[in-house]
Amino acid sequence: MDRDELLALEDDELLRHCRCDTFRASGPGGQHRNTSDSAVRLTLEDTEVTALASEERSQHRNRARAVKRLRLQIALNLRRDPAPSPAGPWKPGARDRQYAPFVAHLFDALAATGYRVSDAAKLLEVSTGRLARTLAADTTLWARVNQEREKRDMKPLKMDK
Repeated sequence: MDRDELLALEDDELLRHCRCDTFRASGPGGQHRNTSDSAVRLTLEDTEVTALASEERSQHRNRARAVKRLRLQIALNLRRDPAPSPAGPWKPGARDRQYAPFVAHLFDALAATGYRVSDAAKLLEVSTGRLARTLAADTTLWARVNQEREKRDMKPLKMDK
């Protein structure tokens, strides 16, 4: 199953393609923290893509958080050749179901252009400023772009103040 098919799956179907580990999380939380195996780690089958959630005392709520995080990790880590710009709004909100496929599309273009933002913007048919602002709006995306640029001995992107 390819990345876009995985991102299109409903949560319960996506979970069927994952190994789900539960455990007791460490850290702050007082007397309730280590009383049950409420932390959840999801690992996508046949990949090293994982997501973890341990904030809640409820395993059910942690699983739901981990699924959302897994979608973003799939988008950030599984690449394919960039396609033409997606239909619909340029930047769906982070809670929108289309956010992970949108991020995947951005990172396909960035990877295809060696993480040169201006070249990726041309490929996506948007301005360099718009792409940079979109990346800067999500600290996870911004950090990943700069990690990839560092691997290529490129200067990190700097946020405008």
